[in-house]
Amino acid sequence: MQESRSKEVAAISNHSFIRMIERAKNGDNDALTMVLQEMEPEIQYLAGFLKMSKEDGIQEIKTQFIEKLRDGKDVFTFYGERP
Repeated sequence: MQESRSKEVAAISNHSFIRMIERAKNGDNDALTMVLQEMEPEIQYLAGFLKMSKEDGIQEIKTQFIEKLRDGKDVFTFYGERP
């Protein structure tokens, strides 16, 4: 019963996240900010693997993500997940 509820909450969260990405893709800067905040832990982690300062790595990851998002690229491939 508990596991079923956890999956339901995760599905709702995934659906909300996908909707936020779609809004950000269509130019909603508030949605873009929310998406980047949601991804912050992953961005921080991945930036540590780049051959540049962590701050520059964070900026580079965010910049690349925004460019791909706004250019209409498949951000789920970039993010490593498909709906």
